[in-house]
Amino acid sequence: MNGQQLIDDLRTLYLDDVVLPYLWKDYELLKALNLAERQAARRALLIEDKTTPADDAGNALTLVTIVPNVGSYSLSPLILEINRVKLATMPYPLSPKTRDDLDSSLIGWEGTAGTAGTAGTAGGDPLIWPFCYIDEVGNELTFVRPPTMTDVANLIINRLPLRDFTLKTSPEIAIVHHSGLLHWAAHLAFSKPEADTMNLNLATYHEKKFTEMFGPMPDAYEEKMRHDLPRRQRMRPRPFGS
Repeated sequence: MNGQQLIDDLRTLYLDDVVLPYLWKDYELLKALNLAERQAARRALLIEDKTTPADDAGNALTLVTIVPNVGSYSLSPLILEINRVKLATMPYPLSPKTRDDLDSSLIGWEGTAGTAGTAGTAGGDPLIWPFCYIDEVGNELTFVRPPTMTDVANLIINRLPLRDFTLKTSPEIAIVHHSGLLHWAAHLAFSKPEADTMNLNLATYHEKKFTEMFGPMPDAYEEKMRHDLPRRQRMRPRPFGS
């Protein structure tokens, strides 16, 4: 569904706003629908990407060019979570670690050179591989230990939409989720502080329906934990009383 189709459904199904002059302008509803897509992507991690090298501003998304002996690289602010990191020269993906993990197991890890793995090259020189990666500070990816040769890192990530959709283009999330966007857009529409548009009961109703479909909005701490804890640690069940 494109933006115009979503607006038409929103007016018909939820807003009862089908007679000119409209209570809500098209541009208002289109903006609300784009905000809804970002909300859905953040809540449910709906957009997984392994093929888009960079965002529209040139910030790295799934492809990072490695410079010898440089450990940290800036990534796109659209990235919500890194799921996999693999260097082109490595036979296996890197493991995610936290700074606490490394502080307790690898003394002086911040300044160490890459010596975790080696493999012979045609010329007889070893390839030096990183030991792991950390993703805890803003939009920064840090290799431990830093690669010592030119390489590329291929990432699989969850991210926000690359750009807003228009009246003629479609949301980036899968079409099966498009109808769910109408609830958040209706929530915003009924929150508009004008006599003919504000209806806090309906705003609350549509907010609840959206949450039922996409889950609660993570707070700042929860989003930080997506970076601080590798996925397998976050998902591991804790024994009762721990």
